[in-house]
Amino acid sequence: MPKKIKMQYQKKNIAFLLITFLCLSMVGGCSPKEKPAIIIDSIKISPQEFEQAYEKENLAQQGKLNRKEFLEFYINRKLMLKEAEKLNLDKDPQFLENLQIFWEQALLKLVLSRKINELTLAARVSEEEIESYYQRHKDTDYAGKSLEQVREQIKLLIFKIKQRLQLKNWENNLRKRAKITIDYNALGIPQE
Repeated sequence: MPKKIKMQYQKKNIAFLLITFLCLSMVGGCSPKEKPAIIIDSIKISPQEFEQAYEKENLAQQGKLNRKEFLEFYINRKLMLKEAEKLNLDKDPQFLENLQIFWEQALLKLVLSRKINELTLAARVSEEEIESYYQRHKDTDYAGKSLEQVREQIKLLIFKIKQRLQLKNWENNLRKRAKITIDYNALGIPQE
C-alpha cells in the first residue's frame, strides 16, 4: 500500500473512531435502568450527564449560567448537533481534518502533561547547585544581591533548566527508538 494512501486510510480510521466516540457521547449514555431527565427525539440524557455538562460549562464560563439558562443552551446545542449529523457535516473532509488536528493536539497535551509531572517529581535542586550558580552569576545577574535574596529565584531557574533538559532527553530517546526516514528533496528542504 503506498505511503500516502496508507496515511489517508489511517486518518480516516482515527477520524471514524473519534466521530463514533463523539456521536455516542452526544446521543447520551442513559443506562436502560436509569430514567432520563431529558429526551430530545431519540436522545436520552440522564440527570448525571446533564449535571456533568452543567459543571463543565459553568467552570468554563465561571458560573455565568444558571441551571435553567444552561438547560436551554444544552438542548439547543443537542438540536444543532443532530442537524449537523442530518446534513452529513460529520463526514465533511474539512471537519475530519480538523478533528484529526484537535485529537493530535489533545493527545500531545496529555502526554506532555504527564511527562512534565513525572519529571517534576524527579527533578531536585541541591543547595550546592544553587550556591554554585550564584557564584558564577553574582557579578552579572545578581550584582548587589546576597544569595539569600535570590535563593528561590535561582532554585526555580535551575529546576526549569533541569526539567527542560530531561524533556529534551526524553524526546531524544523517543527519536532513537523510532525508525525515521526523511526525503528532504520531496519536502523541499535543503540537506545540511
